[in-house]
Amino acid sequence: MPEEEAFCVFVKLMQDYRLRELFKPSMAELGLCMYQFECMIQEQLPELHVHFQAQSFHTSMYASSWFLTIFLTSFPLPVATRIFDIFMSEGLEIVFRAGLAVLQMNQAELMQLDMEGMLQHFQKVIPHQFDGGPEKLIQAAYQVKYNAKKMKKLEKEYTTIKTKEMEEQVEIKRLRTENRLLKQRIETLEKVSYLKLSTH
Repeated sequence: MPEEEAFCVFVKLMQDYRLRELFKPSMAELGLCMYQFECMIQEQLPELHVHFQAQSFHTSMYASSWFLTIFLTSFPLPVATRIFDIFMSEGLEIVFRAGLAVLQMNQAELMQLDMEGMLQHFQKVIPHQFDGGPEKLIQAAYQVKYNAKKMKKLEKEYTTIKTKEMEEQVEIKRLRTENRLLKQRIETLEKVSYLKLSTH
């Protein structure tokens, strides 16, 4: 692409394809993607979800790089670039689809492993499953149920949860300040009464 066109595509990816939001310091958008992806696992792969929970294997431990790099650091280049092509055409939906397809393909093996074993499996085994090319993964990705309306609903849920958490943090901060001021007042009163007693 000529430089100007490439820059225009980059701006489009950042603004309309949510990438800028993923990389903001708060990483709120990544948190949202993790929440939506975990809900998809819970609904479509319930046994695996229970196993992940039992092993304290959080979604972000294996899936955050999938969203942040659109699989470019996780899969062989021919597979990752194919996913990236679809991403440029259709948006982040393909990352959810491909991610769930990977979990479906590996569910039986993952169910046998503990946290350490699962991390190894994601890093060492899964990337080589697609050395033959992207077709198998792309086909499986399009078999995955993806409901855009449901994703919107989950987004609202997540925003509500986060707003509530923020409000609670503000309240905790206020109570801490109040507590500190009360402590200071008690200390001052104790000093005053001690001085009064010693002068008597």
